[in-house]
Amino acid sequence: MEHWNNIINTVLLGTAKKPADKQGLTGPLEQAADGILGNPALDREDQFLHLASVIYNYRQCGTQAITANVPPMPVAPPETKRYCPPAAVRVLQSVLETDSIQLAQLWLEYCTKANLLLPPAQLPVMLDKAWKNKSLRVLAAAAGGYRAEWLGQFNPDWNFSRVADTIEERWQNGATAQRVEALKELRITDPVMARTWLQQSWAKESATVKTELLGVLEQAIDPDDVPWLESLSGEKSKQVKEALIHLLKKQSSSSLQTQYWQVVSAAVQLRPDGAVDVMAPVIKDDDIFQSGIEKLSNNKKISDDQHILLQLISLIHPAQWELHFGKTTAEVMQLFQQQAALQIFIPSLVQAIVWFEDQQRAMTFIQHSEVFYIDLIPLLPVEQQQLLSEKYFDEQPETIIKYAADSPEEWSMPLCTRIMRYAATQPYTYNQLFMSNVVRQIPVAIAGKLDDINATETYHTGYWNNIKAHLARLLHAKSLINTL
Repeated sequence: MEHWNNIINTVLLGTAKKPADKQGLTGPLEQAADGILGNPALDREDQFLHLASVIYNYRQCGTQAITANVPPMPVAPPETKRYCPPAAVRVLQSVLETDSIQLAQLWLEYCTKANLLLPPAQLPVMLDKAWKNKSLRVLAAAAGGYRAEWLGQFNPDWNFSRVADTIEERWQNGATAQRVEALKELRITDPVMARTWLQQSWAKESATVKTELLGVLEQAIDPDDVPWLESLSGEKSKQVKEALIHLLKKQSSSSLQTQYWQVVSAAVQLRPDGAVDVMAPVIKDDDIFQSGIEKLSNNKKISDDQHILLQLISLIHPAQWELHFGKTTAEVMQLFQQQAALQIFIPSLVQAIVWFEDQQRAMTFIQHSEVFYIDLIPLLPVEQQQLLSEKYFDEQPETIIKYAADSPEEWSMPLCTRIMRYAATQPYTYNQLFMSNVVRQIPVAIAGKLDDINATETYHTGYWNNIKAHLARLLHAKSLINTL
């Protein structure tokens, strides 16, 4: 069209050099142009824009839309469960306003335990949260029902939800997060069947899914897994290989552990007079270094031989020392503390207890050690964890707070008070995000004491008061969940 070319020319030259005109326009277009160009209220630029708009829409007239054969959109299947009552929906709204993942998780746990469904209006918001936070996916899928699965067809970010009533259905038809949870559940009740399912589906799984599924085997170490795990040494994926080596390091009956122990047992010998000799480790198999053991020390005070032994001892089950020395657990602990040659390896022995999550030996070590090793805290009974955390808080506050934050249990009031008072001295570290991430562990009763916990530095006062206000909102929402 000639008149559209005129518009383009005006754009290129500018309205100062080529003002808008009705050249080439006829009929209704010419009438519209006369109205625009004759309007004294419009300057040259406005006249041009109005005229361009008219001509553009004129060009669109008669254009036919592209047609396609689109199948009708499927309707979401009817739900078989009840929706949450209005009171729970109001609590959910308060939870969503806090933007706390932990509170969202608490609310979803209430919903799934009560066998209820998320209201449709809140479902997209929760699915979006679950997409961003994997810890919510299984719960959101369970509380989302058929509508969540239906919505997943239209948004790939939400396509992690499958309705499945049994463990087997979740394993066969669920999304990855649901399959992982199903395998975890079966692993507890029937580890043989769980391993069988994994073996049957292994060949068709992607490397990423394989890595996630292998992580389930770490939750409850089973020696019967070893033959199958060692048969997977030919896996090509780097991340799968690393996951396999990680698991075999936790299996005291694996060939890798046997190689570790052969080196260490030859290097550490108990003499008839009760003294211990520690010799240089002799490593003939390069597989040991390929499994992640470093050859060279980066500490001038620790030799390369000591560095190798420190790593190996931290990965060897503590029970091996009892057989090697012919002593009880307590006697082995005392031997490490009394023998000068072994004292350097005490932290590695502690790491080994942690590595194998040996709760019984952790208790024994705490009872017989002259030094408190904080890394053992997560292995102790909850009550003792909190008592020791309170006792040694002033010595290692940040480490104790880290372990307390990782604990699934709610803190005692004395421990929580200590943590809050310390947080008031470091408000930029223990900020609003920190409070949101640990609100599950914080008892609601601490809300009544927040006014007495103040910043130690004047310039921290305003920031800390904002944190306290945020925490008060979190605790209020948590208290509402507790009433459901």
